[in-house]
Amino acid sequence: MENYLLERKLREESKDLHKRVAESVFVLQTMLSKYLTRFPDFTDHSFLHSMNVLDYCNRIIGDDQIKKLCPEECYVLIMGCYLHDIGMGIGNRDFAEFSEKLDFGDYFDNHDINNDAETVRTFHNEYSGLFIRKYSEVFDIPSESMTKAIVQVSRGHRKTDLLDRSEFGDIKTGNAIIRTAYLSAVMRLADEIDVASDRNPKLLFEDKTVTDEKSIIEFGLHESILYVDVGDDAVTLHIKPKTAEYRSKIEELADKITDTLNYCKAVAEQTSDLRIRQNRVIIKE
Repeated sequence: MENYLLERKLREESKDLHKRVAESVFVLQTMLSKYLTRFPDFTDHSFLHSMNVLDYCNRIIGDDQIKKLCPEECYVLIMGCYLHDIGMGIGNRDFAEFSEKLDFGDYFDNHDINNDAETVRTFHNEYSGLFIRKYSEVFDIPSESMTKAIVQVSRGHRKTDLLDRSEFGDIKTGNAIIRTAYLSAVMRLADEIDVASDRNPKLLFEDKTVTDEKSIIEFGLHESILYVDVGDDAVTLHIKPKTAEYRSKIEELADKITDTLNYCKAVAEQTSDLRIRQNRVIIKE
């Protein structure tokens, strides 16, 4: 079984870091649900999504390679899984503070500067990184090097260039080396494949609350994917299209996942001695 391997290894090899995770998780369960204030029609970014991402990380890495991770890498990846979307639920005060620190490039040339929700959605990985840094003591992160690693792995789950070694280089902490590019690649793929029907948990959503057309389509797509299986060689989407039109949408999604898979495999190969084992995405009806 590849469930909970990261957590088990951390508990066995560093009781202190495992205790810090457990205490952070207790705080995070409420914090992660705050994204619903700004995004009531958006797919799940709660604690449940974080747990799914962590589960997929376990399966992507696999037993043999998890044995090659040091406890510090397990801690950083687990914390990154729980914190990578924390930026989706930031309050207005933090939004204003963090926005002063971000480089938005030419984004506002084509987007409404007053649409806070869309800005947060687009740059939520960067807001997550700033949130983690500001509140690192709340999560009892033990050192600056660990904080930096968690920030980078959380930021790295989308858009960032994981091959930029100035940004995603190895971080030394104590006697350990944290391979941030590899951990980020694993989590980016894990986040990408959390697309099954449990992404719309009934305890968070009711169909009648989803009124935005884009969200309706997204929810229908998730409902059409019964579950995702991560094997040694492939990621398999087990599907039952809600309507015939969703078959093509699932194929488009599979192509997108394939692109992410190929990129993350390249990152692993070019930045570490570890690998992403999966080679293809399969659709099974």
